Amino acid sequence: LQRMLSIAVEVDKSPKCSSCKIADVMFPFILNIPLRSQREALLNTMDSQLLRCKLLEQLFQHSCDLPTTLPLSLAKILYFLNHSSVLLPYQVHYPTSPLPFLLRKPFITTTVSQDETATWQRWDEMLQYLNLLLMSYQNVILAFPLADHLQSPFNDRMDLIIQKVKPRLQADDDINHLDVQLKIENFISQMQQVLGQPFPLQITEKLHLLQ
Repeated sequence: LQRMLSIAVEVDKSPKCSSCKIADVMFPFILNIPLRSQREALLNTMDSQLLRCKLLEQLFQHSCDLPTTLPLSLAKILYFLNHSSVLLPYQVHYPTSPLPFLLRKPFITTTVSQDETATWQRWDEMLQYLNLLLMSYQNVILAFPLADHLQSPFNDRMDLIIQKVKPRLQADDDINHLDVQLKIENFISQMQQVLGQPFPLQITEKLHLLQ
């Protein structure tokens, strides 16, 4: 499946455009995957870094209290940290259809009660995906020797690599340590209200990794 999705991104003249179209189709099904382990299996095994970026961007944009018009960038990822929740429901109902989950229509489920453990697990998953989005974005924009060429047509990439074309960084990628520190502090303040202190170790580790 992942290889087929990767090829589907590459065959278009504009991989950036095709990844957006495929992400639009896949996104409703991502929301209906019942288990975190299944969601992570799909996202972690993606061959296409560009498609993974688009899917995760949609996921965070969907959960923003105030959606942003920023293009995908380091500034947008920091924005997601303070304005998204990605509190995907943990579900106890499992579909009985033998069809692959990406081919099923969305189904109605019963959610597990939101106890304290489930709450921090949801925030932990949010940080997991934010780290994954950051790493995928860095691979798309800065990965040597393909730097920024994953968004270019496949047939043009060799010429771009030979010419040693440098990455085209956006203005919204120009962030500093103070920007990061302030966003992290705001997030910690939010978490203190929701989870209290001390934070679970998993939350702390993922936050340090993101910073």
